[in-house]
Amino acid sequence: MLVFDSQGAKQDDLFVVRRDGTNLRELTDDLYKDRAPHWSPDAKRIAFFSDRSGKWEIWIINSDGSGLKQLTYTTGATTNPLWSPDGSRIVYRNPEGSPSIIAVDKTWTEQSPQALPPNRDFDRWSVWSWSADGRKIAGSKQLTGPQNGVLIYDLESQHYDKLTDFGGQPAWLSDGRRLLFQYLGKLYVIDSHSKKIHEIFSVTPNIFQGLTLTRDDRLIYLSVITTESDIWLMNLQ
Repeated sequence: MLVFDSQGAKQDDLFVVRRDGTNLRELTDDLYKDRAPHWSPDAKRIAFFSDRSGKWEIWIINSDGSGLKQLTYTTGATTNPLWSPDGSRIVYRNPEGSPSIIAVDKTWTEQSPQALPPNRDFDRWSVWSWSADGRKIAGSKQLTGPQNGVLIYDLESQHYDKLTDFGGQPAWLSDGRRLLFQYLGKLYVIDSHSKKIHEIFSVTPNIFQGLTLTRDDRLIYLSVITTESDIWLMNLQ
């Protein structure tokens, strides 16, 4: 099953659908904006961010649409939730600085979010992927435009490693060593040890977003963004 959000229509809602496009189901159906859904490792729950509390916060919902629950109570603009491989924690983008980690099954008042230490080169960055072994988190620099840059953070050593000066939306492969990332309509793979980069796919002159992988590394899902235009002639008489 795939989970995705719809944006640009009358409502921003969450949907699930089979891989072949059948059995489309709507999980949310209201005027709130629900975005960036991610499956829990056991595929029973979905984390996403929403403005249904009046500001952007992290929420979870069961895969059948029940059990809607707010997880964070911050100053707002909290986005990009990602599950840890064991499903016990979620890392999210913190508007006040570096990303933070919370325990999923504890209330907000029962815990103190673990803020990742600041980084000199990437003072504001978004989390995009948690490695399969649970040791590292990959993200990209918070800048406008395509010139972002990819980095990884080691949770054990508390060390940052800058991998590139361009691209973003990194996604770990299951070997815990290689990552995919995108830049200007092209898809690349990088070895996090040697930092060697190879281009593997292109949709140029279009661009894409929403890069995600199946857990066996066999399939890549992405949304291709195309732009079309027409010329019209109007009689002014």
